[in-house]
Amino acid sequence: MRGAEVPEEFQQPIAHSGWWLVLALALLAAVVLYYLAVIVLTRRPKPTVEVETPWVPPARDVRAEHLAEIDRIERAVSRGDLPARVGHQHLSRTVRDYVAEVSQVPADKMVLADLRASVRSDPRTRPLAMAVEVMYPPAFASDEEGRAADRFPEALGRARQVVTSWT
Repeated sequence: MRGAEVPEEFQQPIAHSGWWLVLALALLAAVVLYYLAVIVLTRRPKPTVEVETPWVPPARDVRAEHLAEIDRIERAVSRGDLPARVGHQHLSRTVRDYVAEVSQVPADKMVLADLRASVRSDPRTRPLAMAVEVMYPPAFASDEEGRAADRFPEALGRARQVVTSWT
């Protein structure tokens, strides 16, 4: 045997082409992509949660409603559809209802004496008590006195002042 000679019965290893490695990696990638596609495409979709929001009525503008009522009373008295004495009663009710609706003061259930007494414990009620003091005597006076009609503009001003300034 000579140094580099190989006997005939032995052969050198056959060199494989580089494409076989590329083909093997491509097949492996195809199998992985197949399983990923199966998992992703057959997954159940997440259930959508529909949150039912309760119906909320639009916010009322209580101040504007009561000011509109005062305007309506003023028009009715000025047209003569409503006697001034009854107009005073309606103004008193409107102002008291407004205060009762926007605060903790039960003004809709209080008489003038109660309102006067409440000024000591709650100074906010002073304008309300003063307005009702203007409305009270004409509301219970007879129509013959004529004072109800004379004091009606002042009562309107006080009513509007209470509704616009009450906090």
